Amino acid sequence: MLAIALLLLADIYRMRRARSEEAQRAAALKKAKKGGKRAGEPQEPAASMHGQSYLFEKAGKVDTSNRYASTLRIRVQFSEEEHGVCSGALIGRRLVLTAGHCVCRQRKAASGYIIDGSACVDTAIVETKVYEPVPVIVGEVPARWGTFQGAVKPHPELRLLLEEGQVVSSHADLAIIVLDEDLNEGFEPIPLADRDVQLNETLVIVGAGYDEMRRQSDGERRASRNKVTERLPSGGGMMRIEQPGGHHYKGDSGGPCLRESAGRAMLVGVSSRNLGEGKAIISTYGYRDWLGEEIQRAETQASATRSDL
Repeated sequence: MLAIALLLLADIYRMRRARSEEAQRAAALKKAKKGGKRAGEPQEPAASMHGQSYLFEKAGKVDTSNRYASTLRIRVQFSEEEHGVCSGALIGRRLVLTAGHCVCRQRKAASGYIIDGSACVDTAIVETKVYEPVPVIVGEVPARWGTFQGAVKPHPELRLLLEEGQVVSSHADLAIIVLDEDLNEGFEPIPLADRDVQLNETLVIVGAGYDEMRRQSDGERRASRNKVTERLPSGGGMMRIEQPGGHHYKGDSGGPCLRESAGRAMLVGVSSRNLGEGKAIISTYGYRDWLGEEIQRAETQASATRSDL
């Protein structure tokens, strides 16, 4: 009985710490929007829930070593009442890649719902997180947050059709966020892979943790290994993956899918676990020309901005 009581107390403590962290981030976002704190300025170290539920632990390990620090958290405000949280990957000094459905709303169609470039937000908040290299107290992971803002640009051919909550067809489910300023050198852009995702290949998927059963986020950056099992008939580069233990997990949509070899990580896709069955990724290989053009355009614009300073 004592052990059960201690576990319950620990769970309550972690949930309270999570609410405190969410309140701190909300305050930081409010200040960033009003100009009260410079965008990108590190926030005060905050403790967060670490492995606060079975599903979080199955979702992947917290990246306390900052191996995947270039995986970012994205917040969008669709309306006063509706907001979204996703993940993204830094692919240029001020360019973030995410999934199109993370920044564009569904709209009713004759049959089901459509997601395209007609109902996307104009801007998004991008959050960085760096875990502190200090001894960790049980249940706490100190970290520094940074807040940036950028313009949203969906793929010009973005179009998804959903029926009864499932993806019937998919094309170019990608979007980029062009940040107002460079991220510092502590965040290195992830290079694009030079070959497509292979069936039965195991990829590292990184992104924000979200427990679908509890309907809450723990604010951590988590990494998990997932095997690619099949190409989905919906098209658009969508591929099914295995999830450990068949758990319900989402929140990392838009987060990078990485091929790791010889200590180097290459971007091969983005997660799509917020849609449909929640067990899919989007291969980015078929969109590499568009991505390359956007990376070059962003770098050219950033260079022009720097030269004017």
